[in-house]
Amino acid sequence: MGCQKEIASQIREQKGHYVLGLKGNQPTLEAAAAAYFETCLETDFVGVAHEVHESTETGHGRTETRIVHAVELPADFPGRADWPALRTLVVVASRRMVHDEESWESRHYITDHGPRAKFLGSAVRRHWGIENGQHWLLDVTFGEDTRRQQDRNGAANLAAVRRMALSLLRQEKTNTRGVKNKRLKCALDPADLLKVLATAKF
Repeated sequence: MGCQKEIASQIREQKGHYVLGLKGNQPTLEAAAAAYFETCLETDFVGVAHEVHESTETGHGRTETRIVHAVELPADFPGRADWPALRTLVVVASRRMVHDEESWESRHYITDHGPRAKFLGSAVRRHWGIENGQHWLLDVTFGEDTRRQQDRNGAANLAAVRRMALSLLRQEKTNTRGVKNKRLKCALDPADLLKVLATAKF
């Protein structure tokens, strides 16, 4: 979790914003987020700044409904002070119907954005959309498929860092020789690294 906090801090220092997924590598924070959201549901979000956005897509025999809740976190939320400018919990619930078979999936995210459900839902969706396309480039640039990380938390953290690095390298446009070349230049010259970080947009 520590490296994600550092990434969030670096993003804020560069005047950017972050949206970070809570998966198995932050079990305590994820449990606190789930518990807080359940409490908000039970009280119908009374006294809590909150937005919800729902969308439905159909095609290829599949119907997917996505419900995005964006809930402002209280000042005493466990661990809030550990994350730079942390403000909002995002919960994305997806219901899929494929050939009359129903499945549900729920994911939690934290962000320094305000509780803007439609906007944050779009940000999360864009991440999902490029995740598969990123994999081959991550493998070529960072050798992801050849890595062997025994600690599951460490593996998840390293994967998050590699995806963040790939996003930053893609946003820097002055070097047109490819991501792998940019990565090498950043490793050899701190000035190139700072240039990449300075162009970050989230």
